[in-house]
Amino acid sequence: MTVVKTNEWLEQSADHLKICERLKPYFHENNPEDISKYLHAFGMFRGEQTGQSLYSNLKKNKVWEFVKSDEAFLKKEWGGPDVPIFILPADAGNRKMRNEFGGKSGLAFHDKLFLFLSDNSKKEIQVILTHEYHHVCRLAKDPKKEKDYTLIDAVILEGLAENAVRERMGEEFAGSWTKRYSKEQISQFYQSIIEPNQDLKRDSRKFSQLMFGTGFYPKMLGYAAGYHIVKCYMEMTKTNIKDLFAVSSDEIVKKSLIKPN
Repeated sequence: MTVVKTNEWLEQSADHLKICERLKPYFHENNPEDISKYLHAFGMFRGEQTGQSLYSNLKKNKVWEFVKSDEAFLKKEWGGPDVPIFILPADAGNRKMRNEFGGKSGLAFHDKLFLFLSDNSKKEIQVILTHEYHHVCRLAKDPKKEKDYTLIDAVILEGLAENAVRERMGEEFAGSWTKRYSKEQISQFYQSIIEPNQDLKRDSRKFSQLMFGTGFYPKMLGYAAGYHIVKCYMEMTKTNIKDLFAVSSDEIVKKSLIKPN
């Protein structure tokens, strides 16, 4: 992986459109406005003043140097691919990101990774980097292509990444959604909500509703279900997270016993 020197970009300007202009080569034909809109949806900062303020904190805490060191550890540990990592200030006004994700978020593709950070501790940065880089590894090693991913694939993708956090950092560092429901509740949710919709594709509006638990669905449903399914599979099969990069979603669900025989 390569930690891109977005600190130098921010030193020159914290205007999000100017930042997104620099990102054009990584998004093919997208224009800066489209890239900005997309990244805002996942937690990138909005106002220039806010971006500049958060950048000052990130610089003071030597975040770029820390991420470079930690990504080297993860790459060696998991035998993962080299991808560019972009560190940018987070959207400080995003209430959901503050409440559910501790003021940080990330976005992973098979060929790049974004970290949106605020005033986070080094442990918190390790948590989000571990989660997002696990996505990169899973997408690289899963025989199923990302464009063909269904709801259940996304549920397992998130469950694997958060179990990577649990395995590396300890259960106390796993997301708040991992503790929200009991195994019995997760089993009920899976059978009544997730399984009937497991083949939904990302272009369906219902897809994100089920993943995040918006509307009438249980909060953070897809993330919580994924965590419990993968954790149960790991306990049943005595495997660690490194063993699971290429294991299919169907196999993980089946052997997790989320659905009683």
